[in-house]
Amino acid sequence: MLRVFRTRIARIVFGVAVVVGLYALSGFEIAPKLLRSKLLDEIPKTFNVTPAVGDIRINPFLFELDLKNFALAAPDGRKLLGFDRLFVDLDLSSLWHRAYTFRRIELDAPVLNASVAPDGVINLLALEPKPAEPAERPKPPAKGAPLPAVRIASFKVTEGSVSYEDRSRPSAFAVRLEPITFELKDFTTGVAGGLFDFTGTSKLGERVEWHGHLSVQPVASDGELRIEGLQARTLWAYLEDQLNFVVTSGTIDVQSTYKFSLTDRVNLALDVGRAAVSNLAVRPKNSDTDWVSLPQLEMSGAAIDLGQHSGTIDSVSLTRLKVLAWFEPDGAINLLKLAVPAAPPARASVAGPRAVASTTVVTGSSSPAATAWKIDLREFALHEASISAEDRTIQPAGKVLLAPLSLSVRGASLDLAKPVKVTLDSRVNETGSLTVDGELTPRPLAATAKVNLAGIDLTAVQPYIAQRTAMILRSGRLGGAVQISYGAKPSIKLSGDLSVEKLHTIDAVRHDDLINWERLDVRGLDVQQGPDRLEIAEIVARKPYARVIIQSDTSLNLARVLKGRGGGGPAPTAVAAPAKTLTVKTVALKPPAAEPAMPMLIKKIHVQAGRLDFADLSITPNFSAGIRDLEGAVLGLSSNPNSRAKVGLRGDLDQFSPVSIDGDVNVLSAALYSDLTMSFHNIELSIFNPYSGKWAGYDIAKGKLTTDMHYKVVDRRLDAQHHIVIDQLEFGEKTASKDAVSLPVKLAVALLKDRNGVIDLPLPVSGSLDDPKFRLGPIIWKVLVNLLEKAVTAPFALLGALFGSGPDLQFIDFQPGSNDLTPTESDKVKGLVKALQERPQLKLEIPIATVAELDRPALIGAAFETQVAEAQVETQRNARKVAASTPPASFDQLDPAAKLDVLTRLYARDFGAEPKYPDSVTAIKQKPALIPAKIDFLTAALREHLTVGDEQLTALGQQRALALQRALLTDTGVDPARVFLVVSDKAIEKDGGVRMELSLR
Repeated sequence: MLRVFRTRIARIVFGVAVVVGLYALSGFEIAPKLLRSKLLDEIPKTFNVTPAVGDIRINPFLFELDLKNFALAAPDGRKLLGFDRLFVDLDLSSLWHRAYTFRRIELDAPVLNASVAPDGVINLLALEPKPAEPAERPKPPAKGAPLPAVRIASFKVTEGSVSYEDRSRPSAFAVRLEPITFELKDFTTGVAGGLFDFTGTSKLGERVEWHGHLSVQPVASDGELRIEGLQARTLWAYLEDQLNFVVTSGTIDVQSTYKFSLTDRVNLALDVGRAAVSNLAVRPKNSDTDWVSLPQLEMSGAAIDLGQHSGTIDSVSLTRLKVLAWFEPDGAINLLKLAVPAAPPARASVAGPRAVASTTVVTGSSSPAATAWKIDLREFALHEASISAEDRTIQPAGKVLLAPLSLSVRGASLDLAKPVKVTLDSRVNETGSLTVDGELTPRPLAATAKVNLAGIDLTAVQPYIAQRTAMILRSGRLGGAVQISYGAKPSIKLSGDLSVEKLHTIDAVRHDDLINWERLDVRGLDVQQGPDRLEIAEIVARKPYARVIIQSDTSLNLARVLKGRGGGGPAPTAVAAPAKTLTVKTVALKPPAAEPAMPMLIKKIHVQAGRLDFADLSITPNFSAGIRDLEGAVLGLSSNPNSRAKVGLRGDLDQFSPVSIDGDVNVLSAALYSDLTMSFHNIELSIFNPYSGKWAGYDIAKGKLTTDMHYKVVDRRLDAQHHIVIDQLEFGEKTASKDAVSLPVKLAVALLKDRNGVIDLPLPVSGSLDDPKFRLGPIIWKVLVNLLEKAVTAPFALLGALFGSGPDLQFIDFQPGSNDLTPTESDKVKGLVKALQERPQLKLEIPIATVAELDRPALIGAAFETQVAEAQVETQRNARKVAASTPPASFDQLDPAAKLDVLTRLYARDFGAEPKYPDSVTAIKQKPALIPAKIDFLTAALREHLTVGDEQLTALGQQRALALQRALLTDTGVDPARVFLVVSDKAIEKDGGVRMELSLR
C-alpha cells in the first residue's frame, strides 16, 4: 500500500485529492463563513446600516452562490432593503470568454423600503458610503474606460416589492408596488446588450409592464412601456399638500414604445400609441361636489423626439366631460382655485444636522441657443360635454348650460402663426342650439367663423336685465346665421341674419305687458369696427306690441323701466374725516374731441300687425287707448344728414278709427329735415272723457274726432299745420275737476259747431327748434286755449267775422222811446239769423231793458205830442172848420194863435182851469212876442204835468225785445226755443240812442 503511494502517479493523485478536498472545504465551508463575516463586518464600516444575512451556500464546483434572507436595516432599525434569496450561477466559460459569464441569476422577493422622515431626511441616504481616508479612497475609473465584460444568460426577479413612505408631509403618503417581476435575457455589457421584461402590480390593481432591449455600453434602450389601471388618486395623494383640489376617482392607461440613448446628449424618441384617462373626478378640498368629471380621455398617435425638440399628436379626445364653473361674487373664477397651490403648513424647525443631497442635472445640449420645440396636435375633440356656468356676481345668478357640447380643433401647434380649424356644436339651455365653424390664428390674433343660432332662450339674460332695468323678460328665442371676423381691417366685422321670436317682457312693478313681438327679423346685418359702420338690409317686425303709460306722477313707464328698480337715489354720505387744509391747483383740461357718430343705414323696416296700448294714469278716471293692426314700412333710414327716409304706416285706433303716417323724415337727424303727415279719423271722443272731465269740466256724451297734421322741418325750423274736425260733440255730466279751464266750454263748442254739428279748426304753429321756449305740445295747447278764450269772450265778433256782419253783431241800437228797427239794425238781425242757422246749438238771449235817462223823456215827449194832436183834432171839430173825414193838419203847421188856442184848451182840460201866466209872460206888451211866450209856458207846464212810470218803461223794453224776436224768427227757420227774452239791464246810451247787448248761451 505504501508502495503505491510512493509512486509518482500516486503522489499526483493524492495531491490532487488533497487540493480538491481543500478546495471543496474552502468552497463549501470556509467561503460561506468568510462571505458572511465580510458582509457583516465591512458593510457597517462602509455604510450607515446594519446587515443581516441568512443561510449562505456556495458550490465551488458548479460556481453557484445561494444567499438567503439578506437585509439592511437603517439606524432606527427599520428594514431598508433585502431579499429572500439570491442565486448566482457563474459559468466556467468566463475563463475563455474573458468575461464574467452567468448562466442565471435569480433574486427572490427583493424588498426596497424608501421613506422620508418627518424632518425630511431620506432613509436611503444611509446607503451613501461613509467618508474614507484619502489613502483608502478608490481611484475613479478613467474617463471613457470600458466597463468590465459581463454576460448574463438569464437574470430573474420574482415577487419583488417597492414601498415608499413620506412622513415629512402634513398628510403622510405611502405607496407599495408588488409583486414585481423582472427578467433579463442574454445580456452583455457590450453593444448587443440584452432583452428585459419588467412587471409590477400594486394592491389597487395598478400594473406596469416594461419590456425591451437594454445596453449599457453605450447606454441605450428601446422597448415598450405599458401602464394599466394607474389610480389618479395615487398621484394626487403624493402631491396632495401642494394641491388645492381632491381627485376622487380616475384611472390612467398608457401604451407606448420608446428608444433611448445617452451619448453626448440625451436622445429619447417616445411613441404613445394610446393614453387614456377614465372616470376622472376633481373637486375642491372643501366641497362634496365634483367640479370636473371626465369619463373618458384618449390620446393616440403621439410621438415625441427629445433630440429633435419635436412632437406630433394625432388626436386627443374627451368624452362626456362635465364642468361646473362660475364667477364668485367677487368676480373670481371658481376653477382657478383648483390651480392655486395649497398654502404650505407651518413646520417647526428641526435642530441638528440634516443631510442635503446636491445634484447637478445636465439637460440637452450645452449650446447657448436651445432649439425651439415644435408640437403639432392634429385633432382635439370634445364629445358630449356638459358645461354649466353661473355668474354669481349678480343675484339671482345668471346661468347657462352647454350640453351636449361637441368641439373639434384641428391643426393646433406651437407655431402660433398657423391657423387652427375650429368647429363647435352645442345645445344651449336644453332648448337652443349653437354651431360654430371657423379658423383661429393665435398670433397675431385673427379669426373668422360662421355662427348658427337656433332657439336660444333669452330668459337666461334676465338677471342682467334686472340689474339695469325694471323689466322682466318672460320669453324670447334668438336665432340666426352670422359670419364673424376679427383681426384684419376692419378689426371686427359681423354680417348675416338674426331673429328673435316670441319676445315677451313685462313691467316688474306693474306686472303687465311692456314690449312684445311674435318675431323680429334683422336681415342683411353688416356691422364693423375700425372703421365703424352699421348697415341693415331689412328689419321685419311681426305683431310688435308696446305699452306706453303716463304714470300718476306724469313720468313715462318706459323711462322708469329703463332707469331700473333702484332709481337714482342720492349717494351715501361719507363719514367726515378730520379737517385738513389742502392746497388745490386747478388745471384747465381740454375736453376730448367728440368721436364721429357711427354711420348707420337701415334700408327697410316693415311692421306687420303692430299694436300699441297707451294709458294715462295721471288723471282720474284713467285714460286708455290703443292702436291696432299697424302696418307699413320705413324705407331708407340713415344717419346721413342729407338722407330722407320714406314713412308709410297704417293702423286703427281701437277698431274703427283709421290712423296713417306718411312722408319723408331723417329719423336719426329729425331736427334737420322732416315732412310728415299724420291722420287720425273717426275717433270716438268718449274715450277722451278722462281728459275732458279734467280740463273741460264735462264728460263727453258723444262725438267723433278727425285730425290731419302736417309737420315740416327744414334746418331746424318747424312749420306745423293741424286740421282738427270734431263731429257731433255733445257734453254730458259736469265733473268736479279743480283743473278745469275757467271758460264756458259748452258755449265755445256751440260757437264752433256748424249747422251740421261739425267743428272745423285749423291750428298752424311755426317756430325754431333752437328756441329753448319752443315746445310743440304746449304751443298747440296754448293756441287751442286762446281760440276758445276768444270764442267765449267775444263770441259775436267771431260770428260777425264768420258770417260777414261785422264785429258789432252783439249790439242792437234803438232810438230813445222807440221799438222800431232801423235799416242798419235790420241788416245786423239778418247776420244774427245766419249765425243762428249755422250754429244750431247757440241760444240767444234778448234783454228786456231800457235806458230811463233817454227813454223816459222820449216817452213824455211822445205822450205830449199825442195829447196835442188829440186836442187839435177836438178843437178843429168843435170849430167845424174842416170835415170830419179830413185829416187834421199837424201841430207844427198851425199858426201861433192856433197853437196857443190848442194848448190853452189842453191846459184847461188837464188842470181844470184857465192858465195863469207868470208875471214874466204878462209883462210882455207886444202881441207878437206875447203869444210865443205863452206857448212856451203852456208847453212846459203840460210836459211837467205828464208822468211816465216804470211799467211804461218795462213795456217799452218788452216791445223792443218782441220786435227783435219777430225779426229773428219770422220766416227764418230758427227754432223759437233758442231765442229767449230776458229781463236785464243790458242797455246803455250810445251816441244818443239806446244800445241793447245780446247774449249767447
